[in-house]
Amino acid sequence: MSSSLHEFAHLHIPLEDISLATRNFADENTLGVGLHGAGKLYKGQLKWSGQLIDIVARKLEGIYMEAEIELWTEISMLTSLNHKNLGSIVGFCNEHGEKIIIYKHALHGSLHQYLSDPELTWPQRLNICLGVGRALSYIHCDVIHCDISSYKILIDEDWEAKVFGFELSTKYPGSFVHRLLVSRYVDTSPYKDPMYRNTLSLTPKYDVYSFGVLLYDVLCGGKPMSRYDCITENLDEIIDPNLRKQMDTQSLTIFLKVAYNCLNKACVQRPSMDQSVKELENALEFQCNPENLVRLLVCWGTQQLQMKLHHPTA
Repeated sequence: MSSSLHEFAHLHIPLEDISLATRNFADENTLGVGLHGAGKLYKGQLKWSGQLIDIVARKLEGIYMEAEIELWTEISMLTSLNHKNLGSIVGFCNEHGEKIIIYKHALHGSLHQYLSDPELTWPQRLNICLGVGRALSYIHCDVIHCDISSYKILIDEDWEAKVFGFELSTKYPGSFVHRLLVSRYVDTSPYKDPMYRNTLSLTPKYDVYSFGVLLYDVLCGGKPMSRYDCITENLDEIIDPNLRKQMDTQSLTIFLKVAYNCLNKACVQRPSMDQSVKELENALEFQCNPENLVRLLVCWGTQQLQMKLHHPTA
C-alpha cells in the first residue's frame, strides 16, 4: 500500500479541506446512500489548485483492510481509464480512519434516486443506459467493473451517465483473492450474477448480467423484477403510465430483448457489451423519430418538453 500512496501522493486532499467543502458532511449535502458498501455521497465546493470547484465526496465503508484495497483500486482504475461516461477523479483522502474519494461534480447525484421518477423521460432513460453500456464496452478490453448498479452511476448536468465505483474492479481474469472478495457481495445484491457463486469465474459477462438488471430497473422504476417477470407480466402494469405513453413499440421491444439476453443464466450466451450498445443505439433511433417527438409533445406540451429534455425534475 505504501507504493500506492507514493504513486498517488499528488492526489491526496487533507480531511480538513474535505470537511470544509462538505460543511462537515452535513445531511443537507447528501446526494444519496450507496448499496452494500458503496458509501454516502456528499456534494461540496472544494478550494483546490487556487480554484473553487464543485465536487462529490464519497466515503468508503467496510472493514479496514477491505476499504484500503477498495480505495487504491478505485484510484488506480479511474486514473488509468478515460471515457466520457466514466467518473472523473479529483483526489482522495486517507486520514484518521476515513477513506474518501473525490469526484468531479455530477449535478444530479446517483441514478438510483431517479428510477421511480416519472418525469425522467424514456429518451433520457435510454440515453443513460446507452452511456453506461458504452463505458462498460470501453473498459472491457481488459477490465471488469464487478459492481455495476444504479448506485454506481452519477448523472451530470446534461443527464449523461458517469460510471464510478471501481473498488471491486479487476484486470481480467482477476486473482483468486479478488474473486473471493467479490463473492462476499454476491448473495446480498440483486445486481450480481447468481451463477458466480458456483464458478468463481470473472469475465466481462459478469458485468453484462448486472447491466441487464440495471435495464430492468430503469424500465420498471426500480421495482424488483426477474427475467421471467418481464416476460409474463403485463408491461402496462409494471411501467409508469406516463412513461409508457412515451415509448415507441419497436424501441421498447429492442430494449426488452437486450435486457432479457443479458440475464441469460448461461454466461457464454449473454451478448457482449458491444452488441448490447449497438442494439440500444437502434432502440434510441426508433424512439427519436419525429412521430415519437409528437407523442412527447402531447404528453408534456412544447415548453415543458424542452424543459424535461434538459431538466426532467424541473
